[in-house]
Amino acid sequence: MSQSQYIAKNLICKNQSRMHAVLLVALMAVYMLGANTAVLYILVYDFLMRIYMAPHMSPVYLISTFLVKIAGLKREAADENAKEFASHVGLTLLFAALGAELLGEITIAYLLVGFLSVWKIAEATKDICFACRFYELLKSRNIELESL
Repeated sequence: MSQSQYIAKNLICKNQSRMHAVLLVALMAVYMLGANTAVLYILVYDFLMRIYMAPHMSPVYLISTFLVKIAGLKREAADENAKEFASHVGLTLLFAALGAELLGEITIAYLLVGFLSVWKIAEATKDICFACRFYELLKSRNIELESL
């Protein structure tokens, strides 16, 4: 089995994940600078489609795939379970931010989106995924996550 087939079946491409993080940071910056709640809906939709439906239904995923191909970046493997856990953490933060926004707690919404933005900036620039590291910590302590 070739490496690209193995990546496609069991692992996620690091470069794609990093490009996706760059696009998410851009969208979160648009939300924070423009106070446009529609951007939160787009972010939640993107995470929901990528996690629960199919990645190809996520507009940000499709754009990041296109940008990785154009840039000619090679495929590098990353742990799928850790990235899935990280996506669930991100979705939870976005749902909390959207709820805070709908309840009129805009400062809390900005703090949550800002917190997620810092995580995504670290992932995009330094390839540091905090939720992935937390997942690995849980796994090293023999704590197994059954369902997300």
